Amino acid sequence: MMTAVTMSPSRFAKAPRTNLIAGVAITSLLVAIAVVSNFWTPASPSKMNILSKLKAPLVSGLAGTDAFGRDIFSMLMLGASNSLSIALTAVFFGMVAGVALGTIAAAMRGLVEEVIMRIADVIFAFPALISAIMVAALIGPGRLTAIISIALFAVPVFVRVSRGAALRIWSLDYCLAAKVSGKNRFRITTDHVLPNIAGAVLVQATTQVGLAMIVEAGLGFLGLSVPPPAPSWGRMLSEAQTYLTQAPWMAIAPGLAILIAVLGLNLLGDGLRDLFDPRSGSDA
Repeated sequence: MMTAVTMSPSRFAKAPRTNLIAGVAITSLLVAIAVVSNFWTPASPSKMNILSKLKAPLVSGLAGTDAFGRDIFSMLMLGASNSLSIALTAVFFGMVAGVALGTIAAAMRGLVEEVIMRIADVIFAFPALISAIMVAALIGPGRLTAIISIALFAVPVFVRVSRGAALRIWSLDYCLAAKVSGKNRFRITTDHVLPNIAGAVLVQATTQVGLAMIVEAGLGFLGLSVPPPAPSWGRMLSEAQTYLTQAPWMAIAPGLAILIAVLGLNLLGDGLRDLFDPRSGSDA
């Protein structure tokens, strides 16, 4: 009895590799910088030096200095660690909750499915920034606020993705055969449904991390993410507003960092989709 959708080596050979290779390269660089920043940066990200304030790139450091004389490149490195850790943590919890609810909805159907999907619709109606403001009003701004807000925003996304993929698996012959053989819905879900929707969930998770980093930057811009002196790409953009004409590199550096990070994650998601989606083979 077949329990999983297998893919032949030729399937991988035909899949477009450009997006995947570029995505892996950019994302690997992002992760490497985030990890290294916890042990080493060219300068202290929090050390102020008023005598070196607003220095242009290469005059003082690779990306120049800000209005307090802090090294922008060092702040970008540690900001990558903060942004990525928040995004990964939030998406992980959102994925776990969303996949659990989505597969339950697909397995139970009827009233249970209707209740889960309507709750997901209600949560999805509140943007992450609005959720962050409500959470901040209860527990105050900070890393936990950002994680909770982004996780809440991610839950309905994974509910929809996992439910749709699970319903397709439930309609296949081997799931019907498992049901006839006496397996209960829980066993069918764990043995047959979850392994076969893992690809779709992984693709969505990769893309969702990129979106989460954008949301985290927005929260940082509003002062609802990691508090000072911990660097935040969003807060760096906020602080750069006053100096756009005098020191444009203060805004360009974090803006490019966000752009490149999200681009890499989106390319990685597209590449994984090309590998896991059987329909993409016809386009290769």
